[in-house]
Formats: sequence, C-alpha cells, structure tokens
Amino acid sequence: MIHVVLSSIATALNEYIKNELNLQEDVVILANAVDMSGNLNSQIDNKLCVFLQNIEEERVIRNGAYQAYAGMNPPKHYNLYVMFLANFPDPNYTESLRYISLVLEFFQGTQMFNSSNLPLLSANVDKLSFEFVNFTFDELNSVWSLMGLKYMPSAVYKLKLLTFTNNLIREEVTSVLGKPSES
Repeated sequence: MIHVVLSSIATALNEYIKNELNLQEDVVILANAVDMSGNLNSQIDNKLCVFLQNIEEERVIRNGAYQAYAGMNPPKHYNLYVMFLANFPDPNYTESLRYISLVLEFFQGTQMFNSSNLPLLSANVDKLSFEFVNFTFDELNSVWSLMGLKYMPSAVYKLKLLTFTNNLIREEVTSVLGKPSES
C-alpha cells in the first residue's frame, strides 16, 4: 500500500509542477536519495526526489476495542514521513529553491487527498492528510547525517494515519483440557 500511496502523490506533484512550469518531461522521481554504496543516487540529478524517510506507528489512536474485531487483528494506524528533496546542483541552486517552493504550494493548496482529487489512490485508502514537519537545526543535522549527505533544499511532510487492516479471519480455538470419559 505504501508504494501505491507514494507513487500517487509523486505523480500528482509531477503533474502540478509540469503544469506550473509548462514542462514536457517528468521532473519528480520516487527513488532513494542514496544508492546502496552510500553515494547520491545519479537518477535524481536535476529532479525532485520523493522518498520515504520514516514510518511511525500512531500511538494516540490506540488500536483497542479488540472485541469489535472478533477473529481478526484490529487495524493499525501509521504515519509516514516523506521527504521531497530538490537536487539541482550548482549552478542550478535557484531551481532547487523553485521546486521546493512548488512543493510547499502544492500541499498548501491541497492538504487532504482522496479518490476525487487523487484518482490513482488505492481503493484501500479513504483519505490522506499531509502536515509539514518543522525540524530544529539539531534534528535537521541528524537527518542529513543519517543519509550521509550534505544539506540540499528539501521539505518533509507527515502523511497522517495510513491504516493497515488484514481482513484475514483468524479462527480462535479454545483449548480442550481433557477428553470426555467413556462409559
């Protein structure tokens, strides 16, 4: 489900930017920012890279009421942290700023997505809500250090409450403590 959600958002953002800048080629790519060797992914040169930064289980909405889901596990709710990184190396630094501005405009214009404004959205997802993430300088330093990269213009959004359910019915079997006696 995560791959469908992020692909849908990347596609919608790509269309938005292409329309705003009157471009023909795709400029948004859903990809890792770093390759397996720890180097900057060459596929994201002069692109806006979208990638999953973190997954967090939503603990405020507890997955209680287990009795309501007899024979099934209750749904789990997750928040996804998604980074939008503008990789336009010098002398195109101003393009990086332009693209990040377009990301901010895109999410300011639409903070809630559903199947009516995001047709590629999975039928398993009712709605998506995005919230900008404010990092302190220390947190920002940690994020970029963890990736092994130098800072580039970027924005992180928290995609709130993606719900996973497994509709597989699990049979509950009571244990038998003893055999009935035969008479």
